[in-house]
Amino acid sequence: MKLLSHHSRFLLISLAIVCSGNNWLPAAPPVDREGVLFFEAKIRPLLVKHCYACHSRASDPVEGGLRLDTRAGWKKGGDSGPVITPGKASTSRLLKAVLYTDEDLAMPPDAALPVTEINLLREWINRGAPDPRTNEIPKTTTGPINWAAARRYWAFRPLDTSPPPKAQDVSWVRTPIDQFILSRLDQARLAPAPRADRRSLLRRISLDITGLPPTPREQAAFSSDRSPGAWSRVIERLLASPAYGERWGRHWLDVVRYADDQLKNEYFYRSLPHAWRYRDWVVRAFNEDLPYDQFVLQQIAGDLLDPPHNPDGIVAVGMLGLGLLYQDDGGTPDGVAIARAETLDDRVDTVTRGLLGLTVSCARCHDHKFDPIPTSDYYSLAGIFNNTGYVESAPLVTPQAVKRRQAALDYVTSLSTALEAAEKKGTAARQADLATALAIAVRATPPMPALAHSVKDTGNKDMAIALRGNLRKPGPVVPRRFLQALTPGPPPAFTSGSGRLELGRSITSPTNPLAARVIVNRLWQHHFGRGLVATASNFGSLGARPSHARLLDWLASRLIAAQWSLKQVHRDILLSATYQLSTKTTPVQLETDADNLLLWRMPLRRLDIEAWRDSILAVAGTLDRRIGGPASSSLLTTSRRTVYGAVRRDNQTASDALLRLFDFPNPRAGSGGRATTTVPQQQLFALNSPFVQSQAHALAQHLRQESRHVDTRLDRVFRLLFARGPTDSERSLAHAFFSTTPAPHDDTGLWSQYCQALLVSNEFLFRP
Repeated sequence: MKLLSHHSRFLLISLAIVCSGNNWLPAAPPVDREGVLFFEAKIRPLLVKHCYACHSRASDPVEGGLRLDTRAGWKKGGDSGPVITPGKASTSRLLKAVLYTDEDLAMPPDAALPVTEINLLREWINRGAPDPRTNEIPKTTTGPINWAAARRYWAFRPLDTSPPPKAQDVSWVRTPIDQFILSRLDQARLAPAPRADRRSLLRRISLDITGLPPTPREQAAFSSDRSPGAWSRVIERLLASPAYGERWGRHWLDVVRYADDQLKNEYFYRSLPHAWRYRDWVVRAFNEDLPYDQFVLQQIAGDLLDPPHNPDGIVAVGMLGLGLLYQDDGGTPDGVAIARAETLDDRVDTVTRGLLGLTVSCARCHDHKFDPIPTSDYYSLAGIFNNTGYVESAPLVTPQAVKRRQAALDYVTSLSTALEAAEKKGTAARQADLATALAIAVRATPPMPALAHSVKDTGNKDMAIALRGNLRKPGPVVPRRFLQALTPGPPPAFTSGSGRLELGRSITSPTNPLAARVIVNRLWQHHFGRGLVATASNFGSLGARPSHARLLDWLASRLIAAQWSLKQVHRDILLSATYQLSTKTTPVQLETDADNLLLWRMPLRRLDIEAWRDSILAVAGTLDRRIGGPASSSLLTTSRRTVYGAVRRDNQTASDALLRLFDFPNPRAGSGGRATTTVPQQQLFALNSPFVQSQAHALAQHLRQESRHVDTRLDRVFRLLFARGPTDSERSLAHAFFSTTPAPHDDTGLWSQYCQALLVSNEFLFRP
């Protein structure tokens, strides 16, 4: 009964602490922008291709009374009722129809859909069937494009380099960023929140830059440093930490859909044993502040830069090589063509959404419905990757070294053969000489070169447009070149190899404003929880408009002027008064701008799974801080940082379930940002997981070793977890908890329960 009593008290104290977190705000329901992009890129073209002939406004008659060209159409359904149950593909008549399991229902009537397209429909329905269409025919860009007008769209215009606006309260301004923010607040007659306290600021910046809480020693150093440059010194220390690259490298891995396995068809995944080298290169690039234009160029064409003396480039193009490499599953006569088309689409989508914030993949089957991206532009880029082959195991040494190793191995083989012959002949002296020579040769053989998953050029041919996305129905051949909307005039054709090197240079060209806009927006997004453009991977018409367009351009210009240094943009943001605002609110502020679009306060944000898990390990004293290396197979048993855990697309392990539970993005496509959900299973994991319990136990053991006094332990654990001491009420609650049962000689069990309650509290889970 004592165990049950302890457990009950543990649950009560957990509830008390979790519910009493300061300024707790429930997460707003996420806008499924990724789902809309999925619909536009994958589902709309599929419906147009297979369904509109019989089930659209243009069909005469509308078969079965069912229209699939509007959201209202499939919601209403046809003569037999609704055809889609959002979130439940297994019970949706549409999926039953395309599966051909009921011959009376089977659709389309001419032939079954390929398995890949059926699975796309299944995924769409299970996502909740996101569909931006209305009953009205939307204004689209189909037909001839007025390029002069198209290039006047905000995202395609040159960067605005005008000086920052003047603000009324000059004393509040710390950097030019504040002038942009305060100017908008002045217009809305809103005052910014007060500055956050030093404790909150240190915890905030530590979690933002490194994904780890500040140590008590770091807290004490900052608390005692009251000189004018104290905050700047904290910024420089954190940016110089190896943990910076681990934190911000993980943000980039979301964008480029990094995983340690590879999808080959809908049923088969295979491991990528060398994928971690790309992950480690990304971490190192962030830590070394590799200029962003070079960072981009290396990932698109690093293997073509100074070959064969650029092993980093061979690894960096893993951005392309680690994607989806589809193969024919044998389920359709068009399997080979479909697999190739899906592989090309993965690369086009990753590059254009990740680096340019444009949904070019929506132009795969038809001209983009909303943006000035014709189908010819899609196949101009697809043609580049059609001349780019996958390299399974690229050696990260020069060819000369590989040849020397092979020559040494050949020599070892010849000695082995000669030794076998001597043994058969029984010539003892000869055997001894050969054995000695063989031992020396084996020791002198160069080690196996490190390997990486990479890509290489395989040709230089232009590609034909695939009519309606079908590669078996070629249309006009289009030259490999850059997007027309992002060039002052007709873009020149790419003629060097595949065209990847020219593509990389076009993306980071001074005439293209999008590369700089997109990356500084991503930096802002991870500091404030939302980008200046809320749709970080979609700057097109279906995306959000910038809340502070001139500030976005100032940051982009600042990046370029600073030789593309991302750390400099971090400094500008972190030094601003805007970043240092508290999370406090007033009724007037909430009534005027409830969504905080004008940035009058710092949003209170829940930690992502990486920062929460890593913080638990850090405060428990169990974190393994080794940098890099092969992926750990299980995040539930390893003490390494979460960035070093294996990420799998097949979602078959307990680690995958943990990541999915806490909103880790699907690595089958690049992510523009994490959703934030709040479901009971998350708290159940926190209360019942052996991982959390074991870390709470480790923390309790450390506290026990440091002191036998309850108050000393309380001071220590609160300082570790929350960067503050306990309040009087928290101290009283703790004493009440520990005094209900006579303290045993070893009270680690009670302290483990108490530490677990703190680890799952809102204050630990949220960044101030």
